[in-house]
Amino acid sequence: MADYLEFLKKDYGVEADYFSFNESDLGIDVVFSPEEHRDFIKAFGQYLAERGLKTRLLLGDNSDATTFDFILPTLNDPAAHKYVGAISFHSWRGCDDVTLKKWAEASRKLNVPLIVGEGSTDAAAHQYPGIFNETTFALYEINLYTRLCAICQPLSILQWQLTSDYSILWGDGIYHSDGPLRPTQRYFNLKQLSMTPENAFAVPVSCSKEDINVAAFANIATSECAVHIVNNGASCEAQISGLPVGQKEVVAYVTNSHRHAEAQMLSIEDGSLTISLPAESFITIIPARRGCR
Repeated sequence: MADYLEFLKKDYGVEADYFSFNESDLGIDVVFSPEEHRDFIKAFGQYLAERGLKTRLLLGDNSDATTFDFILPTLNDPAAHKYVGAISFHSWRGCDDVTLKKWAEASRKLNVPLIVGEGSTDAAAHQYPGIFNETTFALYEINLYTRLCAICQPLSILQWQLTSDYSILWGDGIYHSDGPLRPTQRYFNLKQLSMTPENAFAVPVSCSKEDINVAAFANIATSECAVHIVNNGASCEAQISGLPVGQKEVVAYVTNSHRHAEAQMLSIEDGSLTISLPAESFITIIPARRGCR
């Protein structure tokens, strides 16, 4: 394995940031006990360092969020920490608030990024592939991603996956679907989520409505921000405060079963905004200079 990483470095000028065995808590080709996972990180991490490679190990890369205890031996062994480059889990199951907070706290304890190494909601969804083109699945998935952003503040959510498997496109024979190739509601959800400004940090956010999930990001140096809102209930009016005071206009994008990243210009005053939230929709708000007129 080290030979391969060294080959990448010498022949292609590429150094891998991280290395892991996929879902080794479950045993996808390689299975570890929690203690074996810790021992591998220490031994292989040291070996890579001795070979002059900067590659560090992913802690976890777990099959889902529920198996958090798999990372505890490494988390509690200071000698292993220097070989951990990031912490990772897959979001297929068990993403309640209490469990997600454990992963966030582990990332802060080691002061390394948290990565959702496989992002989506149901590892068995391929058994009924028509669900990938349904509003219920799209809404459930973006709810999860918004909660992940708000609670875990991950460096990245790696969508499973941008291919014909769990496709965010439909038609042209994908899962035997008819018609031309076209984007689904999930495609536009991801498009809006990607509007989060570069180098922005997750910021604390609160909401008084139970049917709404919210995540917010800001780059203080550039005054760029993004607010992502999932309204799971009926249409309602929302008042948003804490936006950049100097900003006069924002663009609100809306995606639901019949609107696909549809943009609307809105005025704000003293960092506050009143906005109508359509029923069962994903709404993204960004400064006007980053949006479209």
